[in-house]
Amino acid sequence: MSQNTLNPLSKSQDAVAAPSRRIVELPMRLFHTFLALSFAGAYVTSESERFRIVHVSLGYTLVGLIVFRILWGLIGPRQSRLSAIWRKFQGIQDFKDDFKTFPASLLQWNGQTLRKLASVVLSAAALLTFGVSFFIAATGYAVYNEMTGDWMAEVHEFFGNSFLILVLVHVAVVALLVVGKKSQGLRPMWSGRREGLGPDVAKTNHLVVGWMLALGVLAFLVFQLA
Repeated sequence: MSQNTLNPLSKSQDAVAAPSRRIVELPMRLFHTFLALSFAGAYVTSESERFRIVHVSLGYTLVGLIVFRILWGLIGPRQSRLSAIWRKFQGIQDFKDDFKTFPASLLQWNGQTLRKLASVVLSAAALLTFGVSFFIAATGYAVYNEMTGDWMAEVHEFFGNSFLILVLVHVAVVALLVVGKKSQGLRPMWSGRREGLGPDVAKTNHLVVGWMLALGVLAFLVFQLA
């Protein structure tokens, strides 16, 4: 009888010791979490007059998070730079060449090709999200302060729904990658780590920046809602 059979804890110990590597630092993980919660809360309270201040506060939080993301994309680590997002668009050239021999090229697509396509779609959705969020803030500010007529509320709602569509596209692409076993889903964004061998993409976790971001968001919401 083997030693692993005699030791009932061996399997759990092996699972704990499974190799993984850090691919997402704490600030980016907190950014995605707060962004999702802020938009969900703002969208749910958008039609409620009673929770109007909550809606407005979460909207401001969302925009503040986008500003943080842009700044972090300029001064943060290499894997989170905005230039990294832009580099993913270079894969578009591959698809342009494929369409020259379409539909024969479609039969030659493999998992790597689909992953590149998903990367381009996710990057486009991310950049559009940055732009849409500022339109949401500008129109929301105008509506809240009654600077224009009722038509601005319709414009604000349009950009809010546009943001929702971008979120749904993001979720759908991630789900498609999970089904195709080309992604581990949201687990890397929660834990910051991806299963498998290899060096850490995120060399450090940037704990100080992460905690500053978390405290900043919580302090702003307490100040707004107190």
